[in-house]
Amino acid sequence: MGVDKIKSKILEDAKVEAEKIIAQAEEEKNKILEEAKKEAEKRRVEILKKGEKEAEMVKNRIIAEAKLEAKKKLLEAKEEIINMAINKLKEELHKLPEQPDYKDKLIKLIKDGAISLGGGELVVRLNRRDMELIDDATLWDLEKEIENVTKKVTVLKKGKPVNIIGGCIIETSDGLKSLDNSLEAIFERNLNIIRAKVTEKLF
Repeated sequence: MGVDKIKSKILEDAKVEAEKIIAQAEEEKNKILEEAKKEAEKRRVEILKKGEKEAEMVKNRIIAEAKLEAKKKLLEAKEEIINMAINKLKEELHKLPEQPDYKDKLIKLIKDGAISLGGGELVVRLNRRDMELIDDATLWDLEKEIENVTKKVTVLKKGKPVNIIGGCIIETSDGLKSLDNSLEAIFERNLNIIRAKVTEKLF
């Protein structure tokens, strides 16, 4: 084989080999590009999903906060209405002493207070109006009733007038014990029950 033919053969083989290598490289390039596209698409979807997830989380948080705020406002409104109703009831306390059966209620409060303190020598404190309403004869009758329950000799004396709406404050003569049966004190002691009843009626 002549030199020219050998050169021609080498060049031809090299060309074929080069074309093969180029084809493989092109195939590899396309494969890499395809993989890159797939990866990019995958990342794009992940990013979108993440964005959607974050957007959903933000939306849910805003809704939850709005619900919480609405609940808070509702509770505040309810509390305001309850307090208004309770204040109205407090105002009504001032009208109790004007009721026809008030004297009977006052006598019962004095009796219950004296019995709670165990009888004995007690001081009954009333407001100025009730000082005139409860006379000595009424207290004498009460002494007997209290003695029957406590089995202890009981003496009831009126003390200095006290600034209360109505009801009474009972004290032992030595001042060591006292029981506040004023209308306002009874109201405060029963405030939780009153609040529950008001809430039940209103809502």
